[in-house]
This record gives sequence, structure tokens and C-alpha cells, in this order.
Amino acid sequence: MTRFKRPTTLVFGALLAWQAQAADVSPAPLLPQDVLRIVEGTNPELAAAEARADAESARILSAYSLDRPRIGLMRENNMNDMQLAMGPMTSWSLTQEIMFPAKYFAMGSAQSSRAEAAEEERKDKRLEIRQRTLSAYFGLYAARRIVDLLAAQRETLREISRVAEARRATGAVPQQDEMKAHVEQTRIENEIILQEQETVEREAMLRALLNDGALQEIRTPAKELAIPRLTYSGSLRALAKRAVTGSRAVRAGEAMLSEARSEKTLAWLGFTPDFMLSYRKAFDNAPGNAYAFSIEATIPLWFLTKEIPEVRAARARSAAAEANLERMKRESESEANTLSSKVEAYSKLLRIYETSLIPQSLSALNSSRAAYSAGQTSFGELLDSERVLYANRIEYYRALSEYVDALTGLERVLGESISDLPFTGRGK
Repeated sequence: MTRFKRPTTLVFGALLAWQAQAADVSPAPLLPQDVLRIVEGTNPELAAAEARADAESARILSAYSLDRPRIGLMRENNMNDMQLAMGPMTSWSLTQEIMFPAKYFAMGSAQSSRAEAAEEERKDKRLEIRQRTLSAYFGLYAARRIVDLLAAQRETLREISRVAEARRATGAVPQQDEMKAHVEQTRIENEIILQEQETVEREAMLRALLNDGALQEIRTPAKELAIPRLTYSGSLRALAKRAVTGSRAVRAGEAMLSEARSEKTLAWLGFTPDFMLSYRKAFDNAPGNAYAFSIEATIPLWFLTKEIPEVRAARARSAAAEANLERMKRESESEANTLSSKVEAYSKLLRIYETSLIPQSLSALNSSRAAYSAGQTSFGELLDSERVLYANRIEYYRALSEYVDALTGLERVLGESISDLPFTGRGK
């Protein structure tokens, strides 16, 4: 099977754009598709999975082939008087071991199934890396946006503090209002410290996937990223059944079961004879047409300690593979149900934040700010309005990160794309 071994031109282009270090030119922000291209070309886990799949595929032909023949040379020594009178004789021989023919088919079938399992594991690894990459990317994007929001909240509190200070100077409000604003600012400073630590953690996760140890910053877009849109129009709950057949892990389990069954067949074939063919011809001090041909066959004489235990072991491995496949199917269906529920919940939640909660919270804050300046509301109500607005904005980005994580996880379990998130490469 044909595979690309190294990054394509698009990958090199994305890498160059990312690592541009010109004095007056800053690197362009990375979009999700750019990050995914880089990861697919440089991630060592993917490279290892592809190498394993290539290795198992390359061994299929050898599984069907005969073992190497043996060639030998024989010369007579320490002969008696009669043999000395005739002269020493030298001969060469060619020997080939041939197993019972059905064994070659069983070994080839087992290796083909092993190669198929490795290929499905490669595809599953690609989908896993895709999920981790996009989750880390959107997690980093959300963490940075939250840091920006906390910084903006701090500035808003400073403005509120100045308003409170001005009103206190006129005796309209007590000094406690200004003190409350300062306490709130300190609380935000603490949250900024924790959120910056989370940002560093998210960036480290993404950098590990990119296989990059450089210290340059991974730039994310300053503009708002659109919420990933579902391209599947049906009910997500109905997709759970498709995970039983579409999951790459399940397909790998099916291939492993096929391999175990072929190994069981091969164990039963251990009772059949293998053959040894030999041809010998003298070339020194012998008639020109003299040769010898022999054939030998194995017999299962020690079947109580050899063949029967091997059959029992192969039967147990086949039963284990069958049980493991059933476990994979049930786990895939359960995981698909859980993730589809999360995707639906976070999708609705994001729409609520975007269309209702955030606009309403902004209107409430503006109204409270005007009312406080006019002396028509308390400072506590103004702070509550400010907290609600920024809390909703922050929760929006956290929900976006969770949504992408659940969505990409669902696509991995299904083995197919159901959204407009990038789905490049050979994960299909």
C-alpha cells in the first residue's frame, strides 16, 4: 500500500510560515488546519505507527514463501582398502524443507490479518493525534482568550473604582465601595496568574504534538474562531450504532480475531506431516549419471506434549480475541453515546451563550453602570453585573474547548468526519 513518508509541500509551507524569524516580520497565526498539517508530517507517534504498519505489510509475502534451501558438500575420509582402491568420492547436495501446503495459507492469512490490524491501528492513531491536536489547539486558544478577558475585567474594575472614588469624593457613596473594587481587582490578579499557568500547560501539550522544542511562541488568531459546525444533519444519538462498525479500534480487533483464528487453524495443521526433499550427486570418481534422491516426512509422535498443547493455547487465544472484540464494540458504542450527548449539550450551550447570555449580560452591565453613576443602584449590584458578564464570556470559551474535545473524540470513535473541522491526511 502506498503512503506518503514525509511532509508534503503544504506541510513545509506551514512550517516555514510558523518559524519565520525575520526581524520585521512576525510569523502568521496558525489556524487549525495548519497545525494539523504540521503534526501529520512531524509527529513521531504517527511515524512509528506507519512504520509498524509498513513492516507488517512487508512480511505478508514471506509468510507464504518456502524456507531457505540448504546446499551441502560431502567428501569421504578414513576409507577402507576397497574404498581406497576405488578412490575417494565427493558429492554435493541440495535439501529443501516443505511444510504441509495448507500451513502456508494459514500463515499467510494470519500475517495478512496482522498487517490489517496494524493498518487500522495506524488510522486510529492518526485520528487520536488529530483529536489531541485540535483539542490542544482550541484549549490554547480558549486559555489565551480567557487571559485577555481577565485583563479586560481588571481594567473594567479600575474604571468602576475610579467612578466609586469620584462619587465618594462628593459624599454620594461610602468608602467601602472603593475598597470592594480594590479587593475585586486583587481577586482578578490571582485568577490571571492561574490562567496564565494553564496557558503555558496548553502550549506545552501542543508543542509536544508538533514535535517542536523551540522557544518561539505558537501564535493563535486574534480574531474570533467560528464554532465548529456539524455537517451531519441527523440525530447524534443514532450515530452510536455506527461506532460498532466504523471504529478503527473495533476494526483492528476484528483483524486480531481473524489472526487468532488463522493461528488456531495452523495449530490444528501441526498434526499434518512436513516434508524434507534431498537431492545428492557425486562429481568426483563416480559414474556421470549417479545421483540420489530422498524424501522424509515428520510424524506427530510427541503430540501429547507438542501439538495438543499448541492447539489448546491457540483456542484460548482465539476465545480471548473474540471476547476482546466484543468488549471493544460495547466500549465504542458507550463512548459514542457519551460523546454525542456532550456534543449536543455543548452545542446548545454555546448557542445560548452567543445569542442570549452574553448580550443580555452586556446590556445589564451597561444599565447598572449608568444607574450607579446616577445613584440609582448599589455598588454591589454593579459588581454583580460585571462578574456575570465576564463569567459568561469566560465560560463560553471553556465550553468551546470542551465542545471541540468531545466532537473530535466522537469523530475518532466513529472513524469519520461529522463536522467542518479539518479532517486531512489518511485517517479515513
